[in-house]
Amino acid sequence: MISLDDLRAFLAVARHESFVEAAEELCITPPALSRRIKKLEKFVGDPLFERTTQMVAITSSGQILLERAEIVVREFENFKDFSGRFAREHLVKVRFGCIWSAAGSVVPSLIREYAQINKDAEFEVRDADANTVFQWVQERQLDFGISMRPEDTKSLHFTLLCKDPIMLACPPGHRFFGRTNLDWSDLKKANMEKLDWGVLSYLAMGSFLETLERAEIPHERGKKIDHLATQLGFLEAHQRAMIMPLLGISLSRAPDIRSIPIASPTLSRDIGIVTLPNYKPSRAVASFLDHIQENFRAHYQASVQRFCD
Repeated sequence: MISLDDLRAFLAVARHESFVEAAEELCITPPALSRRIKKLEKFVGDPLFERTTQMVAITSSGQILLERAEIVVREFENFKDFSGRFAREHLVKVRFGCIWSAAGSVVPSLIREYAQINKDAEFEVRDADANTVFQWVQERQLDFGISMRPEDTKSLHFTLLCKDPIMLACPPGHRFFGRTNLDWSDLKKANMEKLDWGVLSYLAMGSFLETLERAEIPHERGKKIDHLATQLGFLEAHQRAMIMPLLGISLSRAPDIRSIPIASPTLSRDIGIVTLPNYKPSRAVASFLDHIQENFRAHYQASVQRFCD
């Protein structure tokens, strides 16, 4: 079986018209070079060079082989260069998606901390609602997602990072602003139709939705507000109280917004890492996933601390 080294030897002899000079270029001995040429000639079934004590000339068969050999070696070198670049990028680049609340709070601090340890790391981060993050992962557009627990546990794998409690985000002037805690029964008595579920109105899913229905808690369905930034804008304008996850409330820039725990039952959403089943991450992704699992909870606590005091 011939090899690329045999083709390189053939091209070097054709280029120099000398076995000695070709051997010097390839850093091998002339006898070793001769063995490679003879092996190639045996494989082809024809002599590739005419040899005399005065000269080395390529034969007609060698001339036919020459063009093809040049293409093969050139393409291999191009492939080697490409695969080297790919390996370097593959080892350092991490592509993932995350829900809006995590993208605006925990994720930037996680990346900043990780980049101090791994200075060559590069990130492609997309933020969206939970369903879109699931879709990106399923379509293999991204390596993984940070999102809510998916309903579809057959096509997506979920690793829990933390529980994010559902609370009442309350602006000044609201009847519940002075309360330190609430029950869902308090909200029912206060006419829950006047409370805004915001992005939760169409992300109520899985076990979270089952808990709402089991507790007979009326909840909105449909896209009344479908972006967290819009919901926060209404909240900060003191338009209405909103039922929100704590991590979402923590993104509010208004100093006078309060988060009030809601009990009986206490509800929370699971936030975790979403991947395809049997996903095999690159070394860079695996390293960053380890970092997320070790540090996400601490960064989450730091993000929501202002609304827990």
